[in-house]
Amino acid sequence: MPELELTRLAGSTFVARGPTNIGLFVPEPGRAVLVDSGNDDDAGKRILRACAAADLAVSHIANTHSNADHCGANALVQARSGCRIAAPRSEAAFIEEPILEATLLWGGFPPPPLRNKFLLAKPSRVTELLEAPCSVPGAGIEAMPLPGHFLGQVGYLTPDRVFFAADSAASPAILEKYKYYVVYDVAAHLATLDLLAQLDVDWIVPSHAEPTREAGPLVEANKATILGVGDRILELCGGSGSSVESLVEKLAGSLDLELNHTQHALLSMTLRSYLAWHANRGLVALRVEKNCLIVERK
Repeated sequence: MPELELTRLAGSTFVARGPTNIGLFVPEPGRAVLVDSGNDDDAGKRILRACAAADLAVSHIANTHSNADHCGANALVQARSGCRIAAPRSEAAFIEEPILEATLLWGGFPPPPLRNKFLLAKPSRVTELLEAPCSVPGAGIEAMPLPGHFLGQVGYLTPDRVFFAADSAASPAILEKYKYYVVYDVAAHLATLDLLAQLDVDWIVPSHAEPTREAGPLVEANKATILGVGDRILELCGGSGSSVESLVEKLAGSLDLELNHTQHALLSMTLRSYLAWHANRGLVALRVEKNCLIVERK
């Protein structure tokens, strides 16, 4: 696999492009602060080699959230560098106890197919619990709340006016491939997209899209996908009601998706998040009928 290339965006702020973009800020000569660590040990080895080639030692990892593709290399980087790890308080528990993500998705202790690399990072020790908005101690960057995609997701702003936007928005290519976006809180995610469009910064770096100076098109593409899936779920509910499990099947079919275990869990969580959003707005009602959870469109 080719070495990671550190691309300077502005001043002392860099990005290493990959399946999950890794941010890098140099608060002082010889020291690097990472924004996320990548998805696995291989990503960690590659970012450490890139830092060594630039005469930088990693002092901090600032995690945007606890999904394994963002903290999967934490353990290796921390073991080799002794770095501190900062994360939002609600995400820190998942970083230190990675089984919690699969537990959340499954609703109980997860079966073997969900105890996989995609959901289960190696545990690492969070040393700085963040209550955003706030400064990250010793790192020289600011944490800003970006709720919606996951429990307590944040983005990080460097003094060079570069904002690492985590999973607040995905690239059009990803949206086209998967037809939906994993969301924990739909209303909060839509509010975060509005915030992203209004940010006064020079660069926005989503974790799964190219760095951009103009967030508008990216935001609009993501809002269209989020709202489109919401409308589709309402249509699938029907007038007489549908069980939640049947809605998962219907939604996957309408999006032309063939799900594996992990994808089924992610789609199921996202569907339930949409149902809560619709229920909060009075568009659907939930009832238990013959021991089955039924969703009915109002």
